Amino acid sequence: MKKLITLLALTGTMATAQQTAAPAVKVTLTQDQIKTATVDGKAVDTVIASPKTVLPGDVLREEVTVVNVSGKPVKSPIISVPVPKGTVYAGSATPGNDRWNTLYSIDGKAYSATPMKTVTVTENGKSVTKQVAAPASEYTNVRWLIGQLGADETLKLSFRVRVN
Repeated sequence: MKKLITLLALTGTMATAQQTAAPAVKVTLTQDQIKTATVDGKAVDTVIASPKTVLPGDVLREEVTVVNVSGKPVKSPIISVPVPKGTVYAGSATPGNDRWNTLYSIDGKAYSATPMKTVTVTENGKSVTKQVAAPASEYTNVRWLIGQLGADETLKLSFRVRVN
């Protein structure tokens, strides 16, 4: 029997913009289902806006709309979005470019382009502790460091998750 999950259980996430003064940036998070089909040998995505229910294995897009409401450029806004409970990061994050960096976290505290984790392995019969890249499935947060958001500018940033 497939387990049906209501989207309300998954929408406990909050996108945040870190600010030091009056709100200059408005941040809105939407969650849409992505169905991928092959058409003429190419993958084609269909977006189902704000689905009422989802099933394990379904793919959702977490999309953050960032709007500068200050009327003037905003320097260095940081947009952070946790991976919703009951899901696992599935990739397709809006990549970094010359305007922003895309970073990931496995603990919600430290962020980098490639989060590292400590593992203990056996090499040549000895226990060795070392740092390795964490698999994307362990990412708990996605963050965009934006250099500058122009006056009245709107950005859409997103990533995908898979329902457990």
